[in-house]
Amino acid sequence: MSRLVDRVLDRLVPKETASACSGTYFCNAAGHPGYWFRFCCPQTGCEWTYKGSC
Repeated sequence: MSRLVDRVLDRLVPKETASACSGTYFCNAAGHPGYWFRFCCPQTGCEWTYKGSC
């Protein structure tokens, strides 16, 4: 019985958070001069992610 529950949970619960990120890095994104950012949309919402100085 517990194996059946485990299989159902495996289908319902994602193993990792899916994240869709743009393939392009942007310098000065979101008004931050001198920094590289990339726009990513994980399950928690879309945001600019800091990648380093440019």
